[in-house]
Amino acid sequence: MANTYESCDRVKEKGALYLVEDRAQTFVGSNWPFESGPCTPLKMAEAGFYYCGSAQTPDWVRCAVCHQDMEGWEESDNPRDEHKRCQPGCDYLKLKDPYTITVGDILDLEKAAYEHYIRQEGDKLSADLDEMVGDMREQLVNAEKTRTS
Repeated sequence: MANTYESCDRVKEKGALYLVEDRAQTFVGSNWPFESGPCTPLKMAEAGFYYCGSAQTPDWVRCAVCHQDMEGWEESDNPRDEHKRCQPGCDYLKLKDPYTITVGDILDLEKAAYEHYIRQEGDKLSADLDEMVGDMREQLVNAEKTRTS
């Protein structure tokens, strides 16, 4: 399963998607390829995922809490098992029953979601900084070679 980190503008404006019903709603009218088996929209929503796909990536989903992007689904995949395999520490997976979520659960999930988001953004900034430093080193080496030639 591929892991791409792109924006999912289609649902950004909907706010938090901590309820199964809200996540399931993101699949309505979508290009989701599976309507039977373990990979139905409802099973995806129960596993914490909401729909981010498009015509080019019809099976792209993201977890509402850990922000794990996943695609490359097969009809026989178990969404919860795949979620656990890719993000074993996801706080959403700690819920006993996704249909009996409390206000306290939502607050905990919101905190976890922000922590994951900040960590991902920090990782991206760090990678960008590493790339800039590498580019600057290369420019300095080239400038030194030009100066001494």
